[in-house]
Amino acid sequence: MNYLITICIVNFNSSEFVLNTLYCLEIITKNQYKVIIRDNNSELKDFLNLKQNIINYPNVELYRVENFTLRGSLAHGTAINDLICRIDTKYGVILDADCTFLHKNWDEILIRELNEECPIIGTEAHKSKSIGFPLMYAILFDADIMIMLQIDFRPKDKSPNEDTGYRLREGFQKKGYKSKLLTLKQTRFYKEGPFRKLIVAEYYLNNHEEIFASHYSRGSTLGKNKYLHTKKKFFYKIPIFGSYLLYLKGKREKKKWIKICQKIVDNINKVK
Repeated sequence: MNYLITICIVNFNSSEFVLNTLYCLEIITKNQYKVIIRDNNSELKDFLNLKQNIINYPNVELYRVENFTLRGSLAHGTAINDLICRIDTKYGVILDADCTFLHKNWDEILIRELNEECPIIGTEAHKSKSIGFPLMYAILFDADIMIMLQIDFRPKDKSPNEDTGYRLREGFQKKGYKSKLLTLKQTRFYKEGPFRKLIVAEYYLNNHEEIFASHYSRGSTLGKNKYLHTKKKFFYKIPIFGSYLLYLKGKREKKKWIKICQKIVDNINKVK
């Protein structure tokens, strides 16, 4: 198969998110693409769920790194370094496990945004991490340039200002390259999008009204800290009981987010 795009995903106890992404991509992607998934030694149940279900996707390759003890951003960055080395197509994509494109022909649209000066486009960061350069929740790039730059996706340290792929901007800008952003709209404040009843990130291209991508942004942990600003924060701070409530809330919202993602792409499929 003559693939144009390689999509790289790291799985760590996030198989339901990854399977949602595979479902969406199959419906809305225009060009030939393949997906490489690296499993960072997830719980066996999660890995087997992914392994058993990707048989429906002949363009998906899954491999597992056992006895992998790193965690957090360092683990994720190490996995991305490995995945980048496996790209052999003109374009590459990095997707967080809990982030997916939701726009028909997303790949063709993003590729048209690239040129010799601007070889990368992707998701804008939250203002607390804003660096005027796409962070790697969802990015598409010229693969040859990414590989040539030899960017280390591992954080230098564990400070709040360092995260997986934080050196992307430095690597590209040192060589004089520019970038383009998908505009971030947080559903805490933006209530016009399809995920307005959840606490997630929505992304839009060139301020268009139609959503382009979404990031659940809580991954395998279901992100308990994300809920501490809600009206029920008092109950969530109760030891053990509060943590359990947060876990249940995160699990419910995860199911709702996946359901909305698939509803969006299913509607796209109906109008083909």
